[in-house]
Amino acid sequence: MPKITKPLSDTEIRKSKPKEKDYKLGDGLGLFIVIKKNGTKMWRFDFSFNKMRKSMSFGLYPDVTLKEAREKRELARNNIRNNINPIESKATNFEVTTSFETIANKWLDIMKDGWSASNYKKIKSNLETNAYPHIGKMSFEDIKRRDILDIIERMEKRDATEYASRLLNNIQRIYKYAITNEWAEHNIIADIDKGNALKKRKKQHIPAITNEKEIKQLLEDINNHEQDFKSDFSTIFALKLFPYLPFRPYNLRFLEWSEIDFENELIDIEASKMKMDIDFVMPISKQVIKILEECKKYESSKYVFPSQTTNLKPISENTVNHALHKMGYKNRHSSHGFRSMFSTICHENIREHGCQSDIIESCLAHAEQNTVKRAYNRQSKMKYIDEKRELMNWWAQWLDSLQ
Repeated sequence: MPKITKPLSDTEIRKSKPKEKDYKLGDGLGLFIVIKKNGTKMWRFDFSFNKMRKSMSFGLYPDVTLKEAREKRELARNNIRNNINPIESKATNFEVTTSFETIANKWLDIMKDGWSASNYKKIKSNLETNAYPHIGKMSFEDIKRRDILDIIERMEKRDATEYASRLLNNIQRIYKYAITNEWAEHNIIADIDKGNALKKRKKQHIPAITNEKEIKQLLEDINNHEQDFKSDFSTIFALKLFPYLPFRPYNLRFLEWSEIDFENELIDIEASKMKMDIDFVMPISKQVIKILEECKKYESSKYVFPSQTTNLKPISENTVNHALHKMGYKNRHSSHGFRSMFSTICHENIREHGCQSDIIESCLAHAEQNTVKRAYNRQSKMKYIDEKRELMNWWAQWLDSLQ
């Protein structure tokens, strides 16, 4: 007579302890739970399909209960009876707690504290937009290299090669995390030749106007934008402020009123919002204060430049670029181009304003490139504060001299 497996009980599973080696407890009809040596308890289902032995994951206990695991087993067995491979069938709808999306989100939570807020959002958004819709619900054991390559090819078709490269790197990091925690057995990304899988990337040129005559025209167009186009106050004042503050677009978009010190004429941004993950203080000129005071009359959000649709969010990353496009500056100047404008003009006029390259780079929130110098010259948000104030006042006056 065939051996009859005694069904498991929740009490038996809860009381099961890790041993020196992984072991399993059977529930019958192909369902069993693996007790790993690190204490993880993982549901597995073994079955035969087309005369071949196969196995699939049902997730982790207690995230997937005994009852739920049995329900998944019956779904799988029903698929098999209908000559459908449950691993490949989307109709099975297994919600596996060891899915790529679940583990990737665990990895994001762990990494979050070590990243700036902007970097975290970019990585999370890249995964949510490009990876999760295709492999998010799949377990690591069911994902094939072809699945990853298909994602990369889709992104490259829409010229998102840079984001495809970043996504591939982060998927590899997620696989390493999964393997470390024994949620996956093999890193399939390690077998992908990135040199051949990815198109050769062209260095992206950031459009920026640095010619004095063209800058003068740009400032004139910005001042006329309100009467030439029907824009909301956030777009109007963001356009006016961008030339005077060489911030990264993200930091200007997410600028909050609480970060502005009108009394001491400073903007103070915490490390979590900065690309280099270092607290940043920028002295502001009288011209910047005047723009901010005008903007404050419309205050309706914690953000200086709230979205037109909701004051719970700032303007989008494309708001200022779209405004520049409408003004005729498409492929000529971008929101990020204001930083290049500031850097170019300031470096060309060092003799006039007297501030050396270190001060200019500090205003741009760039990290010290010399590793020895960086090691001995500790970062401080008040470093170069007087010199930065002098440079920012000179920059504002230089811009005003063109108008």
